[in-house]
Amino acid sequence: MKKVFVLVLAIVMFASAAVSCANPSENTVATDVPATNEPATAAPTAAPTQAPTEAPTEAPTEAPTEVPAPEFTIPYVTDGLVALYEGYFNTKRGQDLSTELWEDLSGNGIDIDFLLDDSANWSEKGLEISAAKIVFPDELFELINGEEFTVEYTITDLVVTGTNFATLLNVLPNDQFALFIRNSNGAIEFKTSPSNTRPQKAGVGFDSVNNKTIAVTFKLGEKICLYSDGELLSEVNAKALLDANSTFFIGHNDPNKSYDATIRSIRFYDRALTAEELAANAQAVGSLKAGE
Repeated sequence: MKKVFVLVLAIVMFASAAVSCANPSENTVATDVPATNEPATAAPTAAPTQAPTEAPTEAPTEAPTEVPAPEFTIPYVTDGLVALYEGYFNTKRGQDLSTELWEDLSGNGIDIDFLLDDSANWSEKGLEISAAKIVFPDELFELINGEEFTVEYTITDLVVTGTNFATLLNVLPNDQFALFIRNSNGAIEFKTSPSNTRPQKAGVGFDSVNNKTIAVTFKLGEKICLYSDGELLSEVNAKALLDANSTFFIGHNDPNKSYDATIRSIRFYDRALTAEELAANAQAVGSLKAGE
């Protein structure tokens, strides 16, 4: 009996212990983990990544642009105009006293290349020459060997220094384009092919050239004419081409044919201008100016 009681008591005690484990007391106080004395360690941060920088690039350098030439209106007859040289407006930008390139203002690009020296220098009035020889481009040599042309030449301050002549424009070696003043009789004269008679007028050579526009017109099968400011001085039949060779030039450095002057204007056409056109051109010399 005693053994039975002990067994029952053991069973009761076991059951109480099981219930106690299944329902812990709500009054149990949770204890915090004691704080340590070491400073809190921040989470490691990655080093800031610097954005990759491109190598500095220089601003592109534009090629220097040429200063545009001012616009201007040609005051002369333009029909048939091949080349235009103004002594007082020697480049498309105006007067340049140091240039050695006399620019063709017709737009055809037949520029004259020469050296400045004691025999040729620029002033505001024009190209001052003294026993000078300035060679024209080949295009103009070809023009005067054609069937029709006009050459106009305007000078001032003329001083005849040649012993026998003042040869204004010339072709050498065959001398079959020679516009000149003959000192012996004061004539203005134009020499071409031996097949052609020379147009000439005595006693007016200096006065028909100085401060004037002397002009030669040629049309094969018709006339060779000499004009001064549009006034006809002489005309002959144009029976043959000039057949000039081989260098066409301004002035003369031969002491027998030299002169001093200031060149104001030279114009070339591929046709024979009329007296009225020549007179209008002569009046227009000096009036070419840059546009506003």
